[in-house]
Amino acid sequence: MPAMTDTPPGTPSGPSAKGTPPATLEKTALVRRRIWPRRIGGSKSVTVSAAVLTLFVLVALFAPWLAPHDPNAVSLADSLQGTSAEHLLGTDQSGRDVLSRLIHGARTSLLGPLGVVVGATLLGVTVGVVSAWRGGWVDTVLSRVVELIFAFPGVLLAILLVAVLSAGLKATVLALAIAYTPYMARMTRSAALSERHRPYIRALEIQGFSALSIIARHLLPNIAPMVLAQASLCFGYAMIDLAGLSFLGFGVQPPQADWAP
Repeated sequence: MPAMTDTPPGTPSGPSAKGTPPATLEKTALVRRRIWPRRIGGSKSVTVSAAVLTLFVLVALFAPWLAPHDPNAVSLADSLQGTSAEHLLGTDQSGRDVLSRLIHGARTSLLGPLGVVVGATLLGVTVGVVSAWRGGWVDTVLSRVVELIFAFPGVLLAILLVAVLSAGLKATVLALAIAYTPYMARMTRSAALSERHRPYIRALEIQGFSALSIIARHLLPNIAPMVLAQASLCFGYAMIDLAGLSFLGFGVQPPQADWAP
């Protein structure tokens, strides 16, 4: 069991904490976890936003069946055509159907940022929770590594990594995931550190619950709302950064369809 840091006032200890029934501990730890899903589910704006995002995801998943034409089919004779029955949104300078490229572009433009967010969240949450739970020299070392990555601008770090690896969507997603990890790690560490010193965590430790069990069943669910909020912000920024890297020639390579200019 890891060494505990200074315990704030009000933390249960001694016989009173040992005498707390396990059922009471479970109820205390689960109350806060069950409140935020109900609040989110009752919001109309969240429902509408989720419906729009679901529509985009479905379009991306069923792009081959929804697109009326091959998005990469070149026809110079049909270049720069206007709206018509055959091409609902017209064609580009190479004669490719704009609607088909827009539908297929949803895959790269949505899956790319999603990969960045998932990678950064997995790395950042792991680093943040371990740093907050263990404390001491582990916290110091991990904090210094995070600050070292913070010293480099995210896009510049991504360009350096892409230059070392190779241009393409996979390389840019990996690079941005590493660049976004410090943001998730710092936020997670702050939230987990606050949660670490709550009375129910101390009581669960006294009852003999393992650190892994406490983290997985209680700590992580209670900081999940903050993690999800930060991840949603990172998704938008990742989409912009991927578009910028694609514009510079480091991201999606032609003729692959993409929402970037």
